[in-house]
Formats: sequence, C-alpha cells, structure tokens
Amino acid sequence: MAKAKEESVSMKEVVKVLNDNSDGTNIMKEYKKTFSNPDGSEKAGDLKVPTPAEALPVLKELAEQIKSKTKKESKRKKWNFETSPHAQFDKTLDDTFMAFIMWARTKDSTDGNEVNVSKAFRRLETYAEWMDETGTDLIEPPLTASSIKKGLDAWHMNVTSKKDGELIWWADMSKVDMKYLKKEISPEDSLRAFVWYSHYIMYHKVAQEKGLIFVYDMDKLGMVKSFTMMPTKLAAKLDRLTIGVLPIKMKALYMLDSPGWMSLLMKLMGVFMSKKMKERFVMMDDWKKLEEMFDPEIIPKGFGKLEGSVDKDELQTEYFSS
Repeated sequence: MAKAKEESVSMKEVVKVLNDNSDGTNIMKEYKKTFSNPDGSEKAGDLKVPTPAEALPVLKELAEQIKSKTKKESKRKKWNFETSPHAQFDKTLDDTFMAFIMWARTKDSTDGNEVNVSKAFRRLETYAEWMDETGTDLIEPPLTASSIKKGLDAWHMNVTSKKDGELIWWADMSKVDMKYLKKEISPEDSLRAFVWYSHYIMYHKVAQEKGLIFVYDMDKLGMVKSFTMMPTKLAAKLDRLTIGVLPIKMKALYMLDSPGWMSLLMKLMGVFMSKKMKERFVMMDDWKKLEEMFDPEIIPKGFGKLEGSVDKDELQTEYFSS
C-alpha cells in the first residue's frame, strides 16, 4: 500500500503541537538544557589527574564530600544512587563512576588518558538528580531485562559496533506498530525500557572508548503521530537523559527519511546548539550513502530500506537469547 503524501506544516504549527502535548512542561526550556552543552565544559581551576585509575578515588571523594555537606535528606539521597540499575548489568557504583571518568578525558593530553575530574563530577551530579527524580518508576519493580522486554520490543532498536570504531544505536520507526504502542505500552514502560537500554550503552566499553553513533529511520513519520507516540514531556526527559545527562559521547546522529517538520524542529533546537553540535545532526535521504558508511555485517536485518544481516544483536544475544 502506498504511503500517504507527506504533510506540509509551518513553524507555527510545530510549536503549537509541541505546546499542546507538553502537559504543562516548558518544552523549549527542556530542549535548551539538553542541547546547550551536551559535551560539558572545561572551566578554569578544574581538577585534572593523569589517568582514569587515579581519577576514580578522587571522584568518589568529591561525591562523598558533597553528600556529607548536604543537610536535607531529600537533597542528600540522590547520592545513594538507589535508582541506578548498575546491579542489573553486573556492575558496581565504581563502574558507574568510571563511565563518567572515561567521558571526561581531556583532548589535549598526550596519551588521551588525562581526566578532568571536576567535569566528570558536574555530569555525575546531573545524573544523580535526573535518576532521583524518577522516584519509584525504576525500582518498583526492579529494572531487570525481563521487566522491560515488552516495552523494548515495541520500539524496535538494535545496537552493533563498527570494527575499531564507535558503538551504533539503531532505531527503526518503520517497524513500530503505533496502535500497539499507544494501546499496550504505557509511558512508564517506555521510560523503563529506554533507561535500561541507555545504561547498557553507557556501560559498553566501545561507547566509553570510541563514542556513539545514532541512526534513526524516521519513516516520514507525521508530526502529530511523532509527538503523541509517547508524552512530549517524557520524550524531552529521555532526550535530556541520552544527550545531556549520561556520560556518552554522541559522535553523530543520522536521520533517514526525515519528514519536513523535522527540519523546522531542528531550527528551533538549533538556537540552543553550538556549531559543533549542529554538525552532528545529519538528515539523509540517500540510503546508499548510509550503506557505504557501515559494513552490511553490522546493519540490522531489514533496517529501513537496507537489507542488513544482523538478526540478533549482541544485547539481544546476551539478555534475550533463551
């Protein structure tokens, strides 16, 4: 069956749909927080140490100091990381801290190992706040692989690795059943699935060492459908997590078959982005170019308009093979 003709929308309509589905949240304010400084900042007087191993006890001490100085229990409890799912990945809090340390390695060190511990701490504090604000959503029930499988399956995502290169997060809207998503998958299901999935990526050694590339088949998705497949407030919250909170270096985001309204949304968000950040967002219409960029052996089978060859990716094999 032929697809419906792509809708034509104005900037005014994009803003209206955002506001109509914001549930009282200032979406533009959320976008500003997310996109204004996703790489963090180097500041005068920042504490730097030669290696990640040396940085770990220093970062832990900084966190402990601020926790001990915080008098209000409601403010202090975020440093307990009670909602962190590290144990579900057989990780410790030290592994969590190390992810932030790897993210905060400086570019100007000769061996690439020098760490800006102050920068790592600033990001860690943002993470502690974001995770704490989820309340009991991530811990009742515990964020296990089995508990998020239904939500995860509905979003049709994959993760693979380039040879000697970045980790790749694939998302294919052409496979998503919108009616099923809205009827059977609650906002909490989506929140839990995306938090679990993004933590898998955060702990992945390839992502820590080489960074992440996101490939998104938008399938010419209509504006209203896009903004209502999950609450806009939740979508902004998850954007904040994956781009502005987690210690993941986003190297590029490739959008295939992006609808016209997406260009308008990018203009809105571009107000808050640096030139470097804008260059990472790439809209592509030529699927052959994508195929030239990535070996078919790491492309998920049937992704968008590509044949691909990955039937079960490494995450699916590790957690959902039985």
